[in-house]
Formats: sequence, structure tokens, C-alpha cells
Amino acid sequence: MNQIRYYRKYPRTHDKSDTAGNDYAFNLNLLSALGILSFTLVQGIFLGYMLKKKFH
Repeated sequence: MNQIRYYRKYPRTHDKSDTAGNDYAFNLNLLSALGILSFTLVQGIFLGYMLKKKFH
């Protein structure tokens, strides 16, 4: 049993990565998505107003 780990000519330096187990999904519900969208819209309108006021 002690000779089992010595059966390779060259040792393994890293493990194979399992691509099936690395699926990441970012799930949002509809209310959160609409909140982020509305916040971005309001922020864009505000920044556009401020830039127009500064350079006009």
C-alpha cells in the first residue's frame, strides 16, 4: 500500500478543474431589477442635468 503514490513517473502539480460544477448564476427578482434600473435612470438624468448646467 505504501507504493501506490509512487506509481507515476512525474507527480501531479495541479488537479483537473470540473467545469460542470463551476456554473454561477446571479438571480434577481423583478422588483430588485426594476429598482436598480430606476436608480440608474435617475442618476443618469441627474448627472446629465449637472453636466449641462456646468458646460452651458
